[in-house]
Amino acid sequence: MTNKQPPKAPSKAVQKAGAKTPKPKRKAHATQPVMAKSPVLGAPKSVADWQALAPALDALVTQYKVPSYIESDPIQIPYRYVDNPKACELVAFITALFSYGRRDFIIETINGLFQITENDPIGFLESFNRQRDAKLFQHFIYRFNKGPDVAFLWERLQWVYATYGSLEALFEESVELGLKENGLKADPSVTRLKAGITGVTDALLNHQEPNSYGLKFLFAHPGKGGACKRFNMFLRWMVRQDEEPGGKVDFGLWKKALEPADLLIPLDTHVMKMNRKLGLSPRQDGSWRTADEITDVFRQLCPQDPVKYDYALFGFSLDKRAPEELLTLALQAKS
Repeated sequence: MTNKQPPKAPSKAVQKAGAKTPKPKRKAHATQPVMAKSPVLGAPKSVADWQALAPALDALVTQYKVPSYIESDPIQIPYRYVDNPKACELVAFITALFSYGRRDFIIETINGLFQITENDPIGFLESFNRQRDAKLFQHFIYRFNKGPDVAFLWERLQWVYATYGSLEALFEESVELGLKENGLKADPSVTRLKAGITGVTDALLNHQEPNSYGLKFLFAHPGKGGACKRFNMFLRWMVRQDEEPGGKVDFGLWKKALEPADLLIPLDTHVMKMNRKLGLSPRQDGSWRTADEITDVFRQLCPQDPVKYDYALFGFSLDKRAPEELLTLALQAKS
């Protein structure tokens, strides 16, 4: 194990990426938003309301959480390394960070990134020299991110793996440090999940503010209030353990840092769309609080694995099915 003192601050050679792209403005919300009405149930939510939909949602999880899901999703890329847990974790993290936009564009972009490594991501990581290798990414552009962002990412991940051996080990240490600090501050909003994401993000940024919009976008920080959708998706991949035959999608590689019950739903456009239709949360912004309120509903249905319902919402929205169909499915399940 190497010295855990972080290296010097990253060079100013990390160029400004995506500076011309304005940051989206958040909508203002009342401190105590009015409880939304459900287009499906036509009434304010209660535990009984959601429990009535549980059989239908469980059926949708079974329908959509199948191996064929992998074929059209970015998770197919880390699956190529499923027999090498270290490589799988590394590739999954990089894949998750760049998973914004259309899935076909995401897959094409990330395939290009790993072609540069000659399909040896661990070897590339261990031998990476930013001064020498940054030029390999000089033509990389994907929406908000450019080559210097990628070079910075590889350099910081090289430090993480040299120092901790895995992202899980860094996450686990971040949880313990975060909860210790939370004990001093008595902040009830700090959970194991938030403490871990905060610590890993701070470490990757070398405890400095990102010096480009591309890096700021790439390393979403829970302290800024955002839902950290891509990091939460990575954690779903790493922590959830699918046990049923023929239905394995998530890897379940992490055994120590978190339990599936700790996870937060990745708040992507499909989940937000379903939230607007179903009223899972009265909020409609892309905040951590919105993701937590949506997950709270699913904790009522399956406390030990609430995030499995991500598959139900994602598949239902992707297939453009009407929310009223959920009520039909619930009635059929009840009968």
